Amino acid sequence: MSFHTGIQGLEELVEVPDDYILMAGGTPGTGKSAIAIDYLFAGIENGEKGLYVTLTQSKEEIQESVDLRGHNSKSEDFKIQEATDLMRAGSGGQVFEPEKVIDGLRRNLNQFEPDRIVFDTITKYLMIFDAEPVMREHANSLVSRLKEKDAAGLFIAEVPFSKAKQPSRYEIAEFVVDGLFRLQQMDDKNIFDILKMKGLGYDSKKHVLEITDEDVKLTEAFEDLDSLDEGSSDDGNNSDEV
Repeated sequence: MSFHTGIQGLEELVEVPDDYILMAGGTPGTGKSAIAIDYLFAGIENGEKGLYVTLTQSKEEIQESVDLRGHNSKSEDFKIQEATDLMRAGSGGQVFEPEKVIDGLRRNLNQFEPDRIVFDTITKYLMIFDAEPVMREHANSLVSRLKEKDAAGLFIAEVPFSKAKQPSRYEIAEFVVDGLFRLQQMDDKNIFDILKMKGLGYDSKKHVLEITDEDVKLTEAFEDLDSLDEGSSDDGNNSDEV
């Protein structure tokens, strides 16, 4: 069974199953926060529960962003697992404790029983660990916890501008999710494409991602970033360069 991700027009590219763990990654300003919020509230407005796990912002900042997008941050079906609850004081200041992150998630999975979860960001979580095998173990464990509770999930991945063509800073995260969305910028436009959708066929063309206060939607389609620069649309014949 497919479900609405909150991205208008995505259903024309792929039918996303309702138990998939997705990841959306890109540089700052590519629409990650809007996608995350609309993803949760697409479910909440359909009678589901949504949990926003934030490692980067305060509860108040998330609530403000939710309200600015026209959703109800006070909904009883919406809950925020806050960054400051997941940290401890260390010699270098406040640092994340992976045990606190997972314990908080476990409690919310068992007590709040969310249908959808946003994890913002998987990048900051993986930064806690110093070796790739450990990163993969913890990323796999995170995905397994959500799947055990039949919850859908969206991981947000941060990418530095120096790696703008990549969907994530840590490639290991790309292997453990079911679906992978890449967000880029070109000539003041946000660009969206699908890089992975486990076991499913999908449209791999790039699309302009249009973000308004009301929605996030896919519009113009094209083959590659060069064809966008030249002003062509979805009938371009250039090959994919990234």
